[in-house]
Amino acid sequence: MSSTHVGPIIFGHEIARDQLEREGEVVTFRRRDRTTGDTWWRTSRTGPKEGDVHVAQIGRATRREDLEPYADLSGFDSTDAWIDAIGDVHNSAVDGYLYRVTVGHSD
Repeated sequence: MSSTHVGPIIFGHEIARDQLEREGEVVTFRRRDRTTGDTWWRTSRTGPKEGDVHVAQIGRATRREDLEPYADLSGFDSTDAWIDAIGDVHNSAVDGYLYRVTVGHSD
């Protein structure tokens, strides 16, 4: 989903947030399809802007095999740890979308 207005992306999970801050990019799982493009990130829904990022959709993720190629960029120690975090954050199994989020804008 591409839009001229891209809402901020929230990184409430410390491991994914640390990956973004430390490496300048993270692959993140989102339950719902979201806007893509240049935006900013924050740690909570109403928190302040923490930095500029570019969000690009990778595709659907409905099973473990969809996550495996991106586990190293998720920030988690393993695909299983990432799946556990998805369950904790979204209270569901893997069924959503993967996004690559990189620091800065795509000028």
